[in-house]
Amino acid sequence: MNNQTKIVLITGANSGIGIEAAAQFAEAGYGTIILACRTLQKAETAQKKLVQRVGKDVFEGLAIDVAEKDSALTAAKELQSRGHQLDVLVLNAAMSAGKKPLFNADGIEMTFASSLIGHHVLTMSLLNNGQLVPDAHIIIAGSEGARNDVPGMSVLDFNKFAVKHFDGNLEKAHEAVWKIQSPYKFKALDTYVTSKVYVAWWSEVLADKLPAGMIVNTVSPGSVPDTNFARHQTGLMKYMMPMMKLMPKSMGMAGSVAQGARRYVDAVQLGANTNGKFFGSPPRKLVGKLQVQTTPHFYDQKNQQASWNMLTRLTGISLN
Repeated sequence: MNNQTKIVLITGANSGIGIEAAAQFAEAGYGTIILACRTLQKAETAQKKLVQRVGKDVFEGLAIDVAEKDSALTAAKELQSRGHQLDVLVLNAAMSAGKKPLFNADGIEMTFASSLIGHHVLTMSLLNNGQLVPDAHIIIAGSEGARNDVPGMSVLDFNKFAVKHFDGNLEKAHEAVWKIQSPYKFKALDTYVTSKVYVAWWSEVLADKLPAGMIVNTVSPGSVPDTNFARHQTGLMKYMMPMMKLMPKSMGMAGSVAQGARRYVDAVQLGANTNGKFFGSPPRKLVGKLQVQTTPHFYDQKNQQASWNMLTRLTGISLN
């Protein structure tokens, strides 16, 4: 396969899985890899490291704070000015807050904002501006924790929460969650895995809206302790993540940064019959062969649509 004319954009490309994915795409022969980072300085630092590793400079920097819609709009305009048409869009960046919630400029908790606000705005802008090739592949980072089968992480029961506190109004319930409004109680890890349910829903809805030929998938890189995921964590989790890499491989609880990034590269080969689907590890495992995740709440169409409606309202953008 000739990838020399293909362009890949990766968010969160300055460290961890993001920078490793950039290296692997370059090694696979992709002609241009756009390093989308919070600042151009971070992108430039990553670029130097990558050139040293792969022996060629096929990288460009792009500033984007994926938690802020205005930053994503600015990044989209910059891409438009460069005349790029992207073949692969890897929406990798995300964060998990510490003991106390953090909020973006619009009052949305940062875990949700970093997972979807900027990524949604960037993706919609690229689609509306015709900056994705006809067979483009969109990949967004998921997590096995969203299945609700990982000890210590609990996904919100959205329907029960909406019925109990919002007379069944799902959109109002979702907004309360995203803004950490009463009665939703913030717990960092629960909020993180809950945010990844929204990611799976987003992919499912977007798949139905994309032009024929384009594909979107949620792809979990698996459990990768050697990243900055736990940088905002406190207490037990801050120490538990590094310990996970010491567990035997047979337990299926931890993988390498290279393995996590490889999942993104491999996902580009997924066909049209997988459009919208969430790929991750086998049940009750955090690493292993990629397979479609079948947990029923990922396919709750009422919540899919309600969360999409909320997201387009909060960001002010959808497909034209």
